[in-house]
Amino acid sequence: MPSTPLPPPSEMPPKPRGSCLVYLAVLAGFFMAVLLSFLMIGYFWPFVVGLVLLAFIALQYLVWGWLFERIYRSGETTATSSNDEQ
Repeated sequence: MPSTPLPPPSEMPPKPRGSCLVYLAVLAGFFMAVLLSFLMIGYFWPFVVGLVLLAFIALQYLVWGWLFERIYRSGETTATSSNDEQ
């Protein structure tokens, strides 16, 4: 039984020459090397303490900003409602 010949393959577009994944992998490797070097020399704890302090400040900023915004907006509605009553 004779088989029919396959059609020729369609032309595929050329692949891009570079990818950002390569750059991200190089950057991640660089940061890992810096992190490991800080861990090996034992000079990493000041950075940890600094990051913890910054995280605490950021948390306070977000929580108090959210709370004061609600207080400010609730005071604004009571002030407008008292003006409407007059």
